[in-house]
Amino acid sequence: MRAAKICAECGGTLKMEIVTHTQPWGTQLYRFENVPALVCAQCGHVWLSAEVSQMIDDILQKQPKPKKYERVPVFSLPEPMKA
Repeated sequence: MRAAKICAECGGTLKMEIVTHTQPWGTQLYRFENVPALVCAQCGHVWLSAEVSQMIDDILQKQPKPKKYERVPVFSLPEPMKA
């Protein structure tokens, strides 16, 4: 019997899921689809294995042609009012 994986953030149970991961690199933001990750059922924290993290780093360093490009609208909230 395998022991349940426990979230280091909140103590919740982790389960394997396929997620979309966003990774900043320099001044750019990259999106990776179909990423295997452990996700906490309680707090939602996402944990990537060392192997998956290394794959992402390798892709970012080599900069191959991406599968697709998407334009994303960016909004800015007003500055908070000072008391």
